[in-house]
Amino acid sequence: MRHLCLIVNNYTLVRLYILLFLKITFLPILGYSQVDHPEPQLKVGVYQNPPKIFINEVGEPDGIFIEILELIAQKEDISITYQSGEWEELIEALSGGTIDLLPDVAYSQERDSLFQLNSVPVMSSWLEAYALKDTNVQSIFDLENKRLGVLKGSVQEDFLQQSFKNNLKFKFDILTFEDYPESVKALENKQIDLLIASRFFLFSEHINGNIISTGIIFRPSELHFAFSRSTDPALVSKFDRHLSKLKNNTGSKYYKILRYWFDPPGKSFVPKFILWSFVVLLLALLIITIYFILLRYQIKIKTKALWKKNRQLTLAKEKAEESERLKTIFLQNMSHEIRTPMNGIIGFLELLKEPDLDSDERKKYIEIVIKSGQRLLTTINNIIEISKIDSDQISVKLTPINAPETMDFFYQFFKPKAREKDIELIMNHNLPTDKAIFMADKFIFDNILTNLLNNAIKFTDNGYVEFGNYFENDKLIFYVKDSGVGVPEERQQAIFERFVQANLNITRPHEGSGLGLSIVKAYVKALNGKIWLESELNKGSTFYFSIPYIKPVPNEEEEKPKNNSRVLNKKLCIVVAEDDNISYLFINQILKRPEIQVIRAKTGQECVDILQKKSGIDLVLMDIKMPVMNGIEATSAIREFNKTVPIIIQTAYTSSRDKDEAMEAGGTDYITKPIDKNRLLQLIRKYT
Repeated sequence: MRHLCLIVNNYTLVRLYILLFLKITFLPILGYSQVDHPEPQLKVGVYQNPPKIFINEVGEPDGIFIEILELIAQKEDISITYQSGEWEELIEALSGGTIDLLPDVAYSQERDSLFQLNSVPVMSSWLEAYALKDTNVQSIFDLENKRLGVLKGSVQEDFLQQSFKNNLKFKFDILTFEDYPESVKALENKQIDLLIASRFFLFSEHINGNIISTGIIFRPSELHFAFSRSTDPALVSKFDRHLSKLKNNTGSKYYKILRYWFDPPGKSFVPKFILWSFVVLLLALLIITIYFILLRYQIKIKTKALWKKNRQLTLAKEKAEESERLKTIFLQNMSHEIRTPMNGIIGFLELLKEPDLDSDERKKYIEIVIKSGQRLLTTINNIIEISKIDSDQISVKLTPINAPETMDFFYQFFKPKAREKDIELIMNHNLPTDKAIFMADKFIFDNILTNLLNNAIKFTDNGYVEFGNYFENDKLIFYVKDSGVGVPEERQQAIFERFVQANLNITRPHEGSGLGLSIVKAYVKALNGKIWLESELNKGSTFYFSIPYIKPVPNEEEEKPKNNSRVLNKKLCIVVAEDDNISYLFINQILKRPEIQVIRAKTGQECVDILQKKSGIDLVLMDIKMPVMNGIEATSAIREFNKTVPIIIQTAYTSSRDKDEAMEAGGTDYITKPIDKNRLLQLIRKYT
């Protein structure tokens, strides 16, 4: 008995060892094979053939075949991606294996040899002849000498070209089209007499009352899913199994899909009243049932519409939040750009009151006040310019521009600023001699170059700034290149938008309101040009802008002889029309000389009265904005009785339109505020 127990125990141990060996050897292999079983994926072609298959208004695949396909794919855990295109393009893609499946393919021997057509047809179809409402076509024999339109590469074309044409004794022409919209347009324009299409065309959006079915039908056919030859036949069999199951159950989703597309929500059913109350009751129940079915479909459509609307609102909300964020940053920057120079102006003016300042410190403080004032003026000018752009007040006045002279002026103007930062300023003028002078708005053109050069120097700490031009494809192209900080690729388009800078951080190291490039973009557009950017972070940027070449027109107006060498060597009587006390005190201080007598007028009317009553007035400094009568009206009134006295318009307005109005009213010249002392004295010498 003891020996028997030992044998049994040994036998049990042997079984355990064998089971352990099998587990260690084969289970990892089995486990691996279960894990490494990827989810099936199908790339499906989609073309425009509503209601069977099409891309809907929100850019998504839709239609009968798409819904049936997705229903089967959901049951089999098949991942689907879509590729849209024309019919012939997708047929080639299916042949080449770049897509796996193309829905809505009619059976033919050629297609059955090229593709794997599933065995169970998805739907049945036939061909119908469609015509305009007033076309008299009643039988197949009325097709004689008619022009028939079909889709290019379709079964309809094959049928008409081969079977149909060979079996009829009369002639007709066949015209092919790339898609249904093109063929429908040809039918409406009477380029074809009839359109041959499937029966599903009757349910498409193209049937609008003008186009009707003639009742002529031919060639019944079955519509299948066409798979590429490389597709696993087992997967095709799964589609057949599901289709067979769906089609054999009248209550399945298959029939709900067909009812949805062939009997869409919106149809109303008006019952006929009959004598028997029982039949009336049945009809009432039928109406209620149809109502609830239609209501469900309408809710589905409304839900889709609400989803789309919510999506639009979400995008609008995100856009508004981004706009609000940028405006907040802009206001922070603007506050900084106004308060910083004001701090320099007020602070150093206070320091200038100190009695123990030496001459070097006083000079240094005055230079800081001037630079701060210029920076503040630049910010204010940018705000004014962007407001003009918003109110569409940019007016273009074409005048001849000499490119070499202009380029040299900017080179000399910005050279000291570049030297201050120890960077090299390079100028390259490459325009042909016959294109060196062109027509453009000089004010706008100068502002574009000024902004771009200012930016280049501001954002370059070492290296160089280069600006130049060349002629290409009937365009004048100007560029400004630097070796500065560069612009990140993701912000290269955004920096041309308002309130936006390449660096949005409040701790950015460079001053600026974020308006300069948006102004430049608007100015370039006003000159019918384009602006673009090439940049690499930490290596530099190149801004290009192109404008059309306009041949210069000779200026018929001869310039008045200038005598800039004259000095104030005689007694002068000057009327200063200025209502603002501080502005008047500044002008009076400039003109405070023994040889100049200043008479002040606080309104435009007072200035006119002085000119009427007093003789010997040598010059008038006329402010535009004044009470009672403004400067433009006062100038016009003076010119009615005094055509010769020089009137220099001085104002805080800066647009070329203001200057034109002042000149048209009779002004002799124009000077903007803040008034430059040397410029004012130069004008006085010129006209006295």
